[in-house]
Amino acid sequence: MAEALPGLEVETEARPYAATLRYFEADGPFAATVAAVTGTPLPGPLSAVAGGGGLLFAWLRPTETLVLSREAAPLASLKERLASAPGGHVVDLSGALEAFRVSGARMAELLTRLGDSVPPAAGQAGRRRLADLPVLALSVQPQEVLLVVDRAYAEHLGGWIEATLAGWRS
Repeated sequence: MAEALPGLEVETEARPYAATLRYFEADGPFAATVAAVTGTPLPGPLSAVAGGGGLLFAWLRPTETLVLSREAAPLASLKERLASAPGGHVVDLSGALEAFRVSGARMAELLTRLGDSVPPAAGQAGRRRLADLPVLALSVQPQEVLLVVDRAYAEHLGGWIEATLAGWRS
């Protein structure tokens, strides 16, 4: 889905390569290995960061971070390099999630209509309820939000986005 409205663009990123990093301590040996391998420390609470190699990191909870990539290779390399890291592990979620990239000056208006009262600012990540679904909204640059949803709910969220955009057009 690529919609072109003045000041708003929505792109579907079907099934990004994804994994969660699960660890016992946010400042423990696994986190240190992640930072050494990627050059990017794990994000703090309610944060999102862009790492090297096209990886995005989003805080999920105190001992879990979501990693997203548009390509398989960076995530596969990360999984391989963290396989023996102490204090945590990588859970591959590739194929389990879908994402919508929303950008432009009218982004906040669309997200508000879907149910989000305060879209995340650049560098933020957090769970939201959009179209009555649990969605992770994250932003690593201004005027752009990535909405990550369980693949089972992607069609529903996409339908709400399309209906909202159709209402604006009429």
